[in-house]
Amino acid sequence: MNKNLKLITVTVIILFCFGSVLKAQDPDFSQFYNTPLYYNPANVGLYKGLKARFNYRRQWVNIPGDFKSYNFSIDIADRDIPGAGGIGFLVNSDKEGIGWIKSTTIGVLPAVRIPITSNFIMQVGAMISVVHKKIDWDKLIFSDQLSAKYGNISPSSFTSPTNDKITYPDFSFGGIFQLQGEGVTGNLGFAAHHITRPVESFVDASTQLDRKYIANLDIIFEIGPYKGYFKRKKGFKLNPGIFYQNQANMNLYSIGMNLYLTSLYFGIWYRNESLEYDVYSNFLIMAGVYIPFTKSTRMKFMYSYDMQITASNSYTGPSHEISLIFELDDLKLMRLKQNNNLFRGRALPKEALECTPF
Repeated sequence: MNKNLKLITVTVIILFCFGSVLKAQDPDFSQFYNTPLYYNPANVGLYKGLKARFNYRRQWVNIPGDFKSYNFSIDIADRDIPGAGGIGFLVNSDKEGIGWIKSTTIGVLPAVRIPITSNFIMQVGAMISVVHKKIDWDKLIFSDQLSAKYGNISPSSFTSPTNDKITYPDFSFGGIFQLQGEGVTGNLGFAAHHITRPVESFVDASTQLDRKYIANLDIIFEIGPYKGYFKRKKGFKLNPGIFYQNQANMNLYSIGMNLYLTSLYFGIWYRNESLEYDVYSNFLIMAGVYIPFTKSTRMKFMYSYDMQITASNSYTGPSHEISLIFELDDLKLMRLKQNNNLFRGRALPKEALECTPF
């Protein structure tokens, strides 16, 4: 059996083995902490300034035509308008099977910031998006086309539908609580995606996209002296976290920790789709570099490698993910003078809870 036929056979086996339980699911990123707007729109404007993020993921490299996902997001905080958290913009694109199926999501994300105490805030955000999906029926391979000896040589009896594109609106909603103490910052977030359960099928108008639910908890510990990005000589940051996702009766659990030391990032994470260790387990390692340009502008580059540590790894192979992040702390959306009347005689709070993200 030649190499191409082996690859086709493995793909068909995977589809047939899991086809009875698979449902439509969104693409996932291992570095969920570097794609915060994708998972929870309440993260828009959570930290002051402008943040621009570029993310790329190549999943299961041993599978023919593996899965590729691209994400770009940008958000800017607004502290001059009472109650405003900020506004963001997101573009997500993924390709399956050498471009057999392509999906593109474009969304706008407004957020509201609610100060509760001097060191405790809540943010609420939403994403209003448009999703466009396209399928190339001619690139699909069906079981009646395959020969055990010669591979894909037979014509298929499948008749391609006339519809190869679909566009629909989509809505997501999220909230996040942030508590800051001396050298410690905690974030607790919740989000719900595909609230209206849009129809995404090319052939069946009754097939709806399942809602996706997100919950995460992370804590940032600043250990040792901290005098700003340019004066940090000693000390480091620890960022342990827990991430949970549920969609279409499929669960995803992630637990791990990131470390920031001088100008380097390191991370170790464990992921599973079940509470049983030997069912589906992923082990991830992350490394990155921090490059400051000025006291208020910087670039971060991170790479993660994740692989299944169960038997199925020999079929799917590892996954790779890259994140490139630019941060500009001094950039503001609007510059308005404080108006004490808006707070009935009380001055607007100063830059409350403006800790630095990991």
